[in-house]
Amino acid sequence: MDKDSQQLGARHYKQELDRGLHVLGNVMITISGVAPTASVFILAPIAFFIAGTGAFLAFMVAAVIGVGMAFSYAEAGTAFPVTGGEWAIVSRILGRPLGFISLVFMLVSVVLIPSSIALGAGQYLSVIWPSQNPNLVGAVIMLVVGGLAILQIKTNAIVQGILLGIELIAVGAVTVLGFIHVNQPLSVLVSPVTYDGGNSMAVAFGTVMTAAAIAMFALNGYGAAIVFSEETKGARRSIARAILWTLAITVVVELLPVTAALLGAPSLEALFSAPTPMSYILTSLGGDTLNTVISLLVFVAIFNGCLATVVLMSRIVFGSGRDKIWPEPFSRWLAKVHPTYKSPWVAALVMAVIGAILTGASNIASLVTFTGVILVFTYALIALSAFVVRMRDKDLPPHYKMPLWPLWPLIALAGVGYVLTQQSLRDVLIVVGIAAAALVYYYAYLWPRRGTKWLMLEAVEEGAAEGAADSGASPVATTR
Repeated sequence: MDKDSQQLGARHYKQELDRGLHVLGNVMITISGVAPTASVFILAPIAFFIAGTGAFLAFMVAAVIGVGMAFSYAEAGTAFPVTGGEWAIVSRILGRPLGFISLVFMLVSVVLIPSSIALGAGQYLSVIWPSQNPNLVGAVIMLVVGGLAILQIKTNAIVQGILLGIELIAVGAVTVLGFIHVNQPLSVLVSPVTYDGGNSMAVAFGTVMTAAAIAMFALNGYGAAIVFSEETKGARRSIARAILWTLAITVVVELLPVTAALLGAPSLEALFSAPTPMSYILTSLGGDTLNTVISLLVFVAIFNGCLATVVLMSRIVFGSGRDKIWPEPFSRWLAKVHPTYKSPWVAALVMAVIGAILTGASNIASLVTFTGVILVFTYALIALSAFVVRMRDKDLPPHYKMPLWPLWPLIALAGVGYVLTQQSLRDVLIVVGIAAAALVYYYAYLWPRRGTKWLMLEAVEEGAAEGAADSGASPVATTR
């Protein structure tokens, strides 16, 4: 029997990846993928530009939505702890058509997210290399982290944990400086203002909600803990804790410096108009030398965030290849696992190259706003999954159950629904077009080949189930 036939005859996936992570290792990689320092220095300024001091409320709204989403990710993700992330969950709970749309959304976003971060590297490297090309710098970063992403998951967790500790010094510097030198009244946080032509203007609530999509993007990534389900020990117990811890840490690490910058800025008008607002805070409150040192730490943060995201995206793409979603030989190539490092090495290299090409020909703002809309749609699918899985799937193995169900999915759905109404119609139509194209592929290629494509087997269970992968049991029946 050939390898493909053996996999088709298996009821569970085989344990091919290295199950070497505990909760702490998962959290280290997941927070590195959130890239909180890069979010504060690159993404938060976009929220400043859109909503002025309303960026504080935007981050608060995003945090509340994040709590609802974290509980939704935790329950739905531990019900089906398989590599792949959102699309693997949505397809099993809401059905394959929506699952494939979710996969396409993820493929778009996981390429755009590290690219948007890598493009910001040049801004901070310019303190020691003023003439560099930011697109070229970002592209090189993507290629380098693609090579590192091949390493064993435990090695990446250690490397990213060390880099994370170094980069958080930058966030701490902005936080301390801002709160020590408070130059603005607290009222600017709850009665937001911005500046136009030197004149102060009140910020409408709708504008705050527009910026909330950027804030959601900045906080996003805590749900990525589910992508490492087949590499985390005791996944049905551990993944929920990793998600909730990651969100809690991310909110604190991002909200504090954003608040400190708004309160500590000597001039809000100068802050909002500065090419790099956080550098303005560091220079005006701490001096040029401090800004130079912290800018180099931000560069480290950007590198770490890109590395973590490529590690993440390689698992997403690996899962799609393993399930034979693409024509051969592409599915077979993407599903290859490194014989020594037990990592999806082909998927890592492919996504790094694609990211490098995109980074070489893009600008930050267009990537961030577009990805924010994709994120809103993805959140809606996960929140809906958290509803359905509790009501329908009663016979699943024991897994995490959120408190106060269904309050948190309701909060998440209400929040993302309103945020969506405040987004650019152009971006919304583009995302709808992507979803339509995904459905064309699904019904033209996957649906006629059901049974041989998109295998969607059962989760890898530690211990006994690994032996079941070779037992010849019939495939799991999934017709959704």
